[in-house]
Amino acid sequence: MMKEKKNWKFWVNISLQLSFAMGLVYYFLGSSFTPNVVHAQTSNTGVAAAALAVCTSKREECRVSNANRDNCHNGTDCDGNYNSCALAAGLLATTTSTSTTGTAPSALTYSGSPYSFLQGTAITTATPTVTGTVTACAASPTLPTGLIIAATTCAISGTPSVWQSATNYTITASNSVGSTTTSISIAVTSNGVSWTARTLPSSTNWQSVTYGNGVFVTLAFLTNSAATSPDGITWTARTLPSSTNWRSVTYGNGVFVAVSQGTTIAATSPDGITWTARTLPSSANWYAVTYGNGVFVAVSQGANNAATSPDGITWTARTLPSSTNWQSVTYGNNVFVTLGYNSNSAATSPDGITWTARTLSTSAFWNSVTFGNGVFVAVVSGGSTIAATSPDGTTWTSRTLPSSSNWFSVAFGNGVFVAIANGTTAAATSFDGITWTARTLATSDGISITYGNGIFAVTPGSTNSGASSP
Repeated sequence: MMKEKKNWKFWVNISLQLSFAMGLVYYFLGSSFTPNVVHAQTSNTGVAAAALAVCTSKREECRVSNANRDNCHNGTDCDGNYNSCALAAGLLATTTSTSTTGTAPSALTYSGSPYSFLQGTAITTATPTVTGTVTACAASPTLPTGLIIAATTCAISGTPSVWQSATNYTITASNSVGSTTTSISIAVTSNGVSWTARTLPSSTNWQSVTYGNGVFVTLAFLTNSAATSPDGITWTARTLPSSTNWRSVTYGNGVFVAVSQGTTIAATSPDGITWTARTLPSSANWYAVTYGNGVFVAVSQGANNAATSPDGITWTARTLPSSTNWQSVTYGNNVFVTLGYNSNSAATSPDGITWTARTLSTSAFWNSVTFGNGVFVAVVSGGSTIAATSPDGTTWTSRTLPSSSNWFSVAFGNGVFVAIANGTTAAATSFDGITWTARTLATSDGISITYGNGIFAVTPGSTNSGASSP
């Protein structure tokens, strides 16, 4: 008996018929199945009718083929296969591809996060990079009051109006295919913008202020007076080991260290309350002290004297590149930097031991230098608008402060630089040390500023009128 032959030319099986019929839709639409394509459901009766016509034609061909076959076999079930084909054509009436092609966006990145914005100041628009087409952007939770996110670029702009601590936000960029997300941090600070007058324990020649171990500490020139505050608001009188020319105080390695001008006298304290006298390596005009890289470094005016100490107790003499009025010293980016007053002299050192001469952008009364946000910032006293920035303490670029004032001190904290002037209420803030905004200090006697515990604290030069922000 002859084996039955299947009519493979026209029919395969019911499941393949369905695939065949679905494929017809894309044939008639001039498209094909593509990864990452959204296929929306719409009404396409014209396409379905065309597919049904193909089914009918195939059935007639099948019947003719069967009529020509040997009567010994059953032939192909033309009507059954036609019914399957027609069913698939009916499904096509509601299922076709009528969408755009594309891919979901990816690699959404904001290069500036974490952000710290000043309350009441328009921010520099934070525009991210992203791969692919974006049709919608969203932030969760809602961005700080005053900030908005652009619908198709996800750029964040505006003027934040309400203070807030650092908060994490999930930013989503999406299109009809899919989405991508990233996380950023935004803080809104009023630091340096709003100031409140504070009162020191006495009217004296307060010289320097620092923060460490949860407390602000300041000391006075020509006296044995010091003061401490847990918040920069309420101050308590303290007593130094001797009445001398105290000029500068810093904190590091669990200890406060103070130095005095024209003597060998120094002092240390674990808390700013109890002080112990220490001895510097020589009698010099010790004018500034800082801490970094595990070592305290002190510099002097009118000579090339420097000194280092691991603990503020044992000091070793060091030599600066020249005899200059070294006025201020700081540490950042793995380097110590000191500046010369009434000169263009600067010097850098990786360890406080070996120093290299550097040149500032101009000769001026460089009075204070600090480090933050990857940059050194220096300001000038003597009625000037001059400031300068440097990424490394070696190459300096002149910048311009908002007014010609006696800019006496600069500090960095919570993402912002704050400079204060003595003899006026002038102050200024900057995110980068380049662009400055004028602010108004709550005292006209500010001489030194520091940052700690979310607060900028300012001490006066000859009165008891200090200030804090916020």
